[in-house]
Amino acid sequence: MNPPQYAFRAQKTSGIAEGPSWALTSQIPPDTVASKTYVYSPDGQWLAYALASTVHLIPSSSTSKTTSRVIEQANVLALSFSPLSSTLFTFERPIKSSTDVHRNVKAWNVDTGEEVGGWYHRTQDDWEPIVTADETHLIRASTSDILVFTPFLEPRPAVRLKIDESTSSKPLSPNDEPALAVWLGERHGAPASLALYTLSSLMPPTTARKAFYKADKLTVKWNPAGTMALFMTHTEVDQTGKSYYGETNLYCASLDGSFSGMVECDREGPIYDYTWSPTSREFVVCYGYMPARVQLYDLKAKPIHSFGPQHRNVVMYQPQGRLLLSAGFGNLSGGVDIWDISTRNKVGEFQAPTSSHCQWSSCGRYILTATLSPRLRVDNGVKIWWCGGQLLHVHLQEELYQASFRPQKTGQIIPFPSVVPNAPEANESVALYGPKGQPTNGAAKPVGAYRPPGARGTVASEAFSRRDESTDTTPMFRGGKPSNRYVPGAPPGSAPPKDKTKKKPKNKKDKPENGTMTPELEAELEVEKVEEPKVQDSPGTDDPKQKKIRTLMKKLRAVEDLKMRQANGETLEKNQEVKIQAEQTLRDELRQLGEDT
Repeated sequence: MNPPQYAFRAQKTSGIAEGPSWALTSQIPPDTVASKTYVYSPDGQWLAYALASTVHLIPSSSTSKTTSRVIEQANVLALSFSPLSSTLFTFERPIKSSTDVHRNVKAWNVDTGEEVGGWYHRTQDDWEPIVTADETHLIRASTSDILVFTPFLEPRPAVRLKIDESTSSKPLSPNDEPALAVWLGERHGAPASLALYTLSSLMPPTTARKAFYKADKLTVKWNPAGTMALFMTHTEVDQTGKSYYGETNLYCASLDGSFSGMVECDREGPIYDYTWSPTSREFVVCYGYMPARVQLYDLKAKPIHSFGPQHRNVVMYQPQGRLLLSAGFGNLSGGVDIWDISTRNKVGEFQAPTSSHCQWSSCGRYILTATLSPRLRVDNGVKIWWCGGQLLHVHLQEELYQASFRPQKTGQIIPFPSVVPNAPEANESVALYGPKGQPTNGAAKPVGAYRPPGARGTVASEAFSRRDESTDTTPMFRGGKPSNRYVPGAPPGSAPPKDKTKKKPKNKKDKPENGTMTPELEAELEVEKVEEPKVQDSPGTDDPKQKKIRTLMKKLRAVEDLKMRQANGETLEKNQEVKIQAEQTLRDELRQLGEDT
């Protein structure tokens, strides 16, 4: 068995680190030019990376007897290997030409480095061709049909399946007789549908078909046995108005057409993630408004076990199928749980905040989390965790773009023991950053919900205050108890010196100094002070009469304020003038309530 290994690609350097010491074994490229992309071959023997004008193929192991190869191809944006690692596909940005069709997708022989095929694809979305596991068929979709090539590098297709412009092909099942999922979008009022075709009979009628509305996009995941498929539909707009991100639904269908139905979710909210077990006997779905639910289902889409509500949006099975990882990444705090599927018990947990990528190693003992750019441009780096939750390695990189474990063939994956083994000793990088990957020099960043300084028993910095210190009398809280405003450098509990020159703020009903108060208005104010009934301040009372009196007094105070503004020469709105005209009605009603009390 090959030792665990991961590759990374950053702004200024790229390289390979190999466990269990996780030392940097090689650096790619050897010069200072950063690579644009990289990819491992499915068997883990090759690592291909693209530079500005060339594509390099290097053996992933330093003990390999194979030699490196260089492909003279410029401006490559994406790479992909065929299932048996015999062919490398490259994608370039398409170029419009009036004389010749630009073949921006090209196929290269890995052994010789020669070009063996190519075609035009207008976008980078879904550019990778679909190739069967034995590399006997290649399927790619055009604007109006699906082309099947056999042998898979033949220049002309052996089968052409014509449907309509809304057709798109989906991944193949890994069955002995591969099947293809074909998605047909809504058109002319007809519902969308998903059809499952076997390659031996890639013509209607299909072996299974599911039709439905409310489907703008679709993703398909086959079980490892290739007998059943889960497909999730997504609409851009939620007609109920409950979700800003649209509406999602999950369906399950068998290839032979014996079963087809919706996966029932007992909580409202979106479906974040779903995955098949490597045993092909069950699948897991993470769904519902936060805290979301992680639910285990059988092949009939019946719930088996719930792992409880958690702030999670990612679920991943270990390659051996013994352990399940559920995590909350993206806008969540980065909590990760490790569950034993056989016992339904939690065997490990850890915090990986700001992570944007997560992956199991092929041996099932290590977990890689990475903070990548441009999702986040600070704290970029790779962390390696043990399957029990212990941090083993920290590798920080400026502007990290890509990181991934080396894959391994399914037949070469060793079984996982029935009990989680003890974690190996962490390397020296963990001592620098602590058990949670945070710096140990006192600069650790808080994780979790924000708590204001008052709730933490501390005082907020005066540098962030928006108030004028000359008029700020708002009490600050220290240690959860109210006290006088805190003065930097003063002993706790001391009050600031009083400003004797500060004048008492004027009441809005006081007579203005500019002499604009008329004798008639002053007389009305004196009458108001005498005639308004005195009401005790009892905000908790349920007496409707007291509530009515307080409402009338509030309206009268608003009228007096409008009259003052009008006396100062301000032009009022029509509705404000109507309020002034209704003053006598309010006073009569208030006087009547005062006499009744």
